[in-house]
Amino acid sequence: MPRAALLAALVGLGLTGTAGAERLKVIVSFQPLFDVVSRVAADAADVERAAPIGSSPHNFDPTVRDVARIRSAQLAVMAGLGADAWLERYVQSSGSRARMLKLGDQMNFVRLRSGRSTDPHWWLDASLMAQAARLIGQELAALDPAQADRYRAAAARESAALMALHRELQTTLKPVQGGKLVTFHNAFGYFARAYGLRVAATLAPLEGIEASPARLAAAVTVIRTQKVWAVFAEPQLLPGPARAVAAEAGVPLYLLDPEGSASTPEYTAMMRANRDTLLRALR
Repeated sequence: MPRAALLAALVGLGLTGTAGAERLKVIVSFQPLFDVVSRVAADAADVERAAPIGSSPHNFDPTVRDVARIRSAQLAVMAGLGADAWLERYVQSSGSRARMLKLGDQMNFVRLRSGRSTDPHWWLDASLMAQAARLIGQELAALDPAQADRYRAAAARESAALMALHRELQTTLKPVQGGKLVTFHNAFGYFARAYGLRVAATLAPLEGIEASPARLAAAVTVIRTQKVWAVFAEPQLLPGPARAVAAEAGVPLYLLDPEGSASTPEYTAMMRANRDTLLRALR
């Protein structure tokens, strides 16, 4: 039996349960989205994060207790475009009637490609997160009409704050405009496009797929021939391949965070920390 179906069956047998609640219950796939949804919902709805902070949304494997929380939600919010498809699977298999909001599938923006797939990491462009905030507000208002005005007002404030962050990042990253990045996987394409940078190479084609020796060697060549100044690992993934490439190429290794961590749980803090890292690495 597939794991999703097995966990759903255990929940259905009552091995773990949730009591009904009058307030709107929302489950959000991972930290950056959770942070924004929480501010749009304010204190009018109960918002929970499915994947623990610091974990990767691409391959999170829920427990029975997690599935119970998913089952009790009326709304499941996810990045979409395949980034967190596991949440959709568990919503469906748990018997939940939750409405699913796959933000990337509904938003209006030019999607990047990564090999044969669509790059799902749109949230690393703050202007796209601003668009997502308004969509979140609309969805909450539709599900909870009694609080609709509060959701819409909070969404407008959050969207304006995120657009201000977007403009701040554009301005403060101008000193390293055109800088080249070698990253572990294809997480930073939207960030690079929004803020005037370029991803010269990635060490693995997709998150969770081991970097091949040929790909690592090719990255070293890119670093040497294109005069790339640094390699960037991610705190959610093992740094070994990135460390090896940096050592072989003779450049420093830094961390860029695409998914939030205990040190930068707020989306704005995560984005500013990434900005500060890039200013140190590329100047």
